[in-house]
Amino acid sequence: MKEKLILDIKFGGLGDHLFYSHIPHIAKETGAYTKVYISNLSEFRSPEYRRLIWEKNPFVDGFTDEPGTPFIRDISEFEKDPVHYNILDTLMYMLGLDDGKRFHDPELYYEPRPRTDVADADLYDPNYVSNVGEFSPADLARCMQKLGLTANAQMALRERSIPLPIGRIVTSNSLEDFFDIVHSCKTLCCLTSGTATLAAALGKPAVAFYGTGQSRRFHHSKLHRYVHVPQRPVARSRRALKSCFARLRERLQ
Repeated sequence: MKEKLILDIKFGGLGDHLFYSHIPHIAKETGAYTKVYISNLSEFRSPEYRRLIWEKNPFVDGFTDEPGTPFIRDISEFEKDPVHYNILDTLMYMLGLDDGKRFHDPELYYEPRPRTDVADADLYDPNYVSNVGEFSPADLARCMQKLGLTANAQMALRERSIPLPIGRIVTSNSLEDFFDIVHSCKTLCCLTSGTATLAAALGKPAVAFYGTGQSRRFHHSKLHRYVHVPQRPVARSRRALKSCFARLRERLQ
């Protein structure tokens, strides 16, 4: 048993922090460490991540100005077999820990409050920060229609989004408010980003959409249905346009 494990999260997104959220529990449950700290050198895109993810985690002993514990294992074993391991397992393994379980979900100790105003909402969150692959709103709309999926509410748009033409807009006033909305909505569709990882932490199944170019490592939860959104081929669209112009010319002659 070692004295302390220090986690240093190098990427500051919501999902990035949740990818490490199971580590303190495993470190203590396996008897590998007596104390677990979060390094103040970690990146926090929002100061609320510190409070809602780490301060509420009963297996975290506090914060420190010390750098993080270095990774001690090679991850090639996990990268060769992505079907049987996820990114949370990989981080656990790299830190020299292993509780024998696979496909870990994030751990969140925040207690969400019911939001009755969204209890009937088939909610779509169009927002993302990190890469979710390449596709357009029209591509997504076609994909959802083909799968028979519908949404009657949409989260308010942020800086980066793939929106749908949905009239009912749901606004969150804080990160806690957003957690409550995700927990309380009837069904959830989102992009394969931080919202999908949050939903896994809350035990909320979701349909998570992604496009060509996103790594499979982010399809990490057995709770979710991950759906690839095919793009309409540009060449085919051009051919269709040329054909349309040809038919128009024939009618005018």
